[in-house]
Amino acid sequence: MLERLCNSLRAKLLVYSFTSSLAGNIVSPFLSVFIFELAGKSFLATSIGSQLPAAISALMSLVWARISDSTGKRKAFVVLSTSTGIAASIALSYATSIEQVVAVQSLGAITGSAGGSAFSALLAEKFRDGRGEFLGRYNAAGVLGGFLGSLASGPLYSAIGFRNLLRLNAALNLIPLALILTVPEENSASRPTTRDILRIPRVPRRFWRLYAARLLMTLPGAIGGGVLGIYFLKYLKGSPELWSTVVSLTVLAGLSSIPYGRLADRLSTRQMFTLAGLGWAALYAGYYASTDPLVFAAFFIFPVWPLFWVAYSKALMDISDETERATFYAFEGVLSTVYGSAIGMASGYLADITSPRLLFLVSSVAALSAALSVRYLLPETGQDAPSSSAPFTAQRAPSGAS
Repeated sequence: MLERLCNSLRAKLLVYSFTSSLAGNIVSPFLSVFIFELAGKSFLATSIGSQLPAAISALMSLVWARISDSTGKRKAFVVLSTSTGIAASIALSYATSIEQVVAVQSLGAITGSAGGSAFSALLAEKFRDGRGEFLGRYNAAGVLGGFLGSLASGPLYSAIGFRNLLRLNAALNLIPLALILTVPEENSASRPTTRDILRIPRVPRRFWRLYAARLLMTLPGAIGGGVLGIYFLKYLKGSPELWSTVVSLTVLAGLSSIPYGRLADRLSTRQMFTLAGLGWAALYAGYYASTDPLVFAAFFIFPVWPLFWVAYSKALMDISDETERATFYAFEGVLSTVYGSAIGMASGYLADITSPRLLFLVSSVAALSAALSVRYLLPETGQDAPSSSAPFTAQRAPSGAS
């Protein structure tokens, strides 16, 4: 009986992964273009419309993570997040100005951020045996859904328009919402105190060297990643159908994380970061040199992002063994999102006064510099020796970069 219930839950969560990814990737290839048009074709306004909600979401995710950890509740937060996403998608489909876009997405970010860490914790708690096998299948279901969603987005964009794509996204997300509602609720009834919510976790000092390297590695994407879709469609005059095909192939290339994972077990974090930096330097140089959408697409689908992300996730996971996981990851998320938002808005301003193509050249130089710099920040071996813990004193592909 218990095994049957477990198998049923696994099946539900696999469908959840597939449908969530399918719905998200139907709209994601063209969201930046939609915001760009409503922003009067200003890259700075587009960046603010994208980055401000992301910063709010990161900050609020920390609060929700603390409440979830303190109460032991998971399902309620996932339901709240999914419901918010559905409502926000419908509201966004009626937006007629950049101010309305920012308002809808910022308000949605407050409660829409509730489900991230809670869902990760839910998976960990529901599956204590055979995690690796299940997570592999869960990730594969998400990649398949993302591939099909991205592939369908271009023809649907041309046939029904982006506003109807947003409404379709909301309708499809009713499926994962219904599935989560059937997951058995936790019995915990604890109530968090203000001290529980605001308490800062302690993390090893070695985190900061890894994180400094992470900031350098993600700088190229923060500079040039936000304009890739706009540049492809508006400057290179690529078709929506071609762009959706390119994005779908990039999603499918996420399966490269499997061989990259094996490589991460053999090489040090420094070596993996160096390879990723060199790869991004070549990619952004290719974007800068491309004058044809097909040439641009050939560079775009090359999977550099999974190479970096597998190495960083592995190193971060090792550090998280020594502290409170949900809160630790939420703090890392706040740091990264605030950083990315600041760089993204500055890059939007630079694109407005110069050209988006220049951002690709700057990103290529930044990637090459990062590949060289991490050799001094990180040790040759895979990990630093464990050190004493210290409290945090500061406040974390997307169509952005392959």
